[in-house]
Parts: sequence; C-alpha cells; structure tokens
Amino acid sequence: MNHEFALSRITLKPIKHRDCSALWAILSEPLVAQYNDYSLPLTRNEVKQLIQDDITGMYEGNTLRFGMYLLNTSTLIGCIGLYDIREDTAWLGFELSPNHCGNGYMSEALAFILTNITALVTPLGNELSITSLKAKVALENTQSQQLLRRFKFIHVASEQWVYQL
Repeated sequence: MNHEFALSRITLKPIKHRDCSALWAILSEPLVAQYNDYSLPLTRNEVKQLIQDDITGMYEGNTLRFGMYLLNTSTLIGCIGLYDIREDTAWLGFELSPNHCGNGYMSEALAFILTNITALVTPLGNELSITSLKAKVALENTQSQQLLRRFKFIHVASEQWVYQL
C-alpha cells in the first residue's frame, strides 16, 4: 500500500522500515513513553518489529498506521493509525514528538482520518464499514484527552473513548 496524502502542513504515508530510527526516537521520548503501552526501555529491534507488525497488519487488513511527515520533508514527527480493525470498529492510536506538540499537526491528521476513514480502509481488502472508533488514553494524558474531546469522542470508561461515525 503506497497511499500518500498531502494535507495542509503534513504528509501521511504508511509506515516503513526506514522510519525505524526516527520512530524509536519519538517513542523513547519520556513525554511520549510515559503514556504508551510498550515495554520500556524500547529497543530499536522492538521498534523494527512494531513496524513489521504494522506492515503485516496492513496486508492482512487489520492495521493502518501512517507516519506523519512535515510537508515536503522526510522528517517523521509522529504516527496515527487504526488497529484491530474489524467489520464495524477499529482502535485509534497516535503519538507525536514533543518538539511538535501544540502546533495542530495531530488535529490535522485526525480530522483527515475521520473524514476519510471509509476511503482509507477500503484498500485493506475487507468489506469494512467502520461506524465506531475506540481510543485508549491514560488518565494523566490531558493533551490527548483534549484532542479527543475536540473531535467529539465520548469518554466511556476510565481510559476508553469512543467516536461514532
């Protein structure tokens, strides 16, 4: 899958192995690592395997992970994706380098995902009609909670949020 989407300030493209070092750096940032559910410390080999799992998941039709790049550069600043994609539901995941927080990049990416979800999952090869997105956000992660609230996600359980399409 080689779909690239140029938004106003970022480009979304499927994650690739060449992104390993940059993704490792982002996931290893203390402000990011404290909220993710990866084992710490995260090694480069583990990030390489995460990327391979994402690529495999894209081919199997149950994962769609995009790298977020500053427009017209090859600078990876974060990721956004759909995981555990089923017939009508998927989990949303995202991470952003602290160096780029507060600039609206994640809002731009999430708006694109929500607006284009059907077109994005169709190439995965399944008969999918996503009607619900779920997100797991740590109670202490107020920035991500604000993002989800802004996009009308509903807080349904301690760390769980839901969005109805």
